[in-house]
Amino acid sequence: MKRMFQAGITLLLTAGILIAGLAGCAVPVPGYADYDVSGYIQALLDSSYHDTHEALMELSKITEESAKANNTTTVENAVINFCNTYNLSPSEEQLNELEKIMRQAFVLTKYMVKDERKTDTGYYLEVEIASITNFEGREADIERLKNAAQQEAAAANAPKTTVQPDTSDDDEYDEYGDEYDDDEDADADEEPTQEVPEVERVNANDLFIEKVLDFCKQELANISYDPEMRTVALDIRQTDEGELQLDMNQLDVIDRTVIRFVQ
Repeated sequence: MKRMFQAGITLLLTAGILIAGLAGCAVPVPGYADYDVSGYIQALLDSSYHDTHEALMELSKITEESAKANNTTTVENAVINFCNTYNLSPSEEQLNELEKIMRQAFVLTKYMVKDERKTDTGYYLEVEIASITNFEGREADIERLKNAAQQEAAAANAPKTTVQPDTSDDDEYDEYGDEYDDDEDADADEEPTQEVPEVERVNANDLFIEKVLDFCKQELANISYDPEMRTVALDIRQTDEGELQLDMNQLDVIDRTVIRFVQ
């Protein structure tokens, strides 16, 4: 599963590049010098994180479906990064649950887009971010949950043994004091054999991921932010035709800063 995650990163980032790239190229040339670049970046980030798309749709002239896909790509990338960071291999159902958690976390992100400054090559602006730190550096917690899951699974899957009473010496006698013939009464005393139902084995990895999901939900209910704001600089180039060219790696830095997984 992890191998598939790593392969999917490139595909998802490519989708994000196409969406944001086409949006940036939709700016008309006339009056471009007065274009609200910071407003566009604010709309792009609000679409990516807060799942609000009206401003981006208006500025970029894209459909609601395309705008929502922008948020979906951001969430999916975050899930991939989270799973790769902590070496997690969730099932499809668990993956969907983790996406719900990350989508809710993104809604809680805090950032401020500063006003752009015109440069010789285009525009320069900064984004100040109060990073969510609940999911950062949690290796010890993840390892603890993994060990607990393995121990619980081992206990649940251990063979169940029952002690049968020893009746070999419990001889029975009739009313005259004579011992019963065991062979004669064997068939009469023998109880029908009952099949023991097969118990489904507990999958340690599934149990581990469920514990991680519960852990993430608890963290989501008690969101904490880094008190020290982090600044990400964006260098936006302007072509001779008046189009915006934004390095998507810079947006990826913002993605990894609004919700941090590594310190």
